[in-house]
Amino acid sequence: MPRCIIQRKKIPAEVFALEREHLRPVHTKINPLPSSITRTVRKDNTIWYEGNRYSVPLGTYDGIDKRVGIQVTEASQLKIYDVETGQVLAEHPLGSGSGKLIQNTNHKRDRTKGIAAYIQTVAEAFPVPETAVPFLHEIYKRKPRYIRDQLQLIGRALEGADSKAMEKALHYCVKHRLYRATDFADAVEHYKRPQQQTSVSQPPVKPLMDTDTKKRQVKPQVRDFSAYKAILSGGQR
Repeated sequence: MPRCIIQRKKIPAEVFALEREHLRPVHTKINPLPSSITRTVRKDNTIWYEGNRYSVPLGTYDGIDKRVGIQVTEASQLKIYDVETGQVLAEHPLGSGSGKLIQNTNHKRDRTKGIAAYIQTVAEAFPVPETAVPFLHEIYKRKPRYIRDQLQLIGRALEGADSKAMEKALHYCVKHRLYRATDFADAVEHYKRPQQQTSVSQPPVKPLMDTDTKKRQVKPQVRDFSAYKAILSGGQR
């Protein structure tokens, strides 16, 4: 008859006493990850937090439901950042009480003035700047956050390009509603290449010589309709 062996379960206190000799202290402090808190940017370029308003740079509000992330640091600072890029937009000391406006004076400056000058500078590189300005403004309207990068890429694409390539690329992008710097750069590169001739050369037509005038006077034989009718009916001519 087989002998049953019963194993006794280990007591947790005894196991811990054995493992405690191999444990090492943790020297670094583990901070919990900050919770994701967002706020909606108001029309006056401020956000609400615990009864107070905090400013963000002028132009952050773009007419839509713009949301930003907030985080309170250990130094009692309110950090406001872009939830998509992680870029810090503003930092303020936490306000006491409620109903206050905590504002950075630099946030009152209109950053769009510098962008308008940048657009005009890039437009001047085109053969006809007046035709390029609406195109550049449309890019700014669609991508206000990345307009400086867009203008920089367009400026690089114009370097070394001739006026015809610029005009054709601009016309192509406007016609097909391509309002991105990458599309414009690709169009410029395309029109900078030498265009291949697509027409196939036709062999020259050899005119009839004066000695072949008799051939030009030859007329084909015209048969009577009754002959074709007889053939179709199975009869003989």
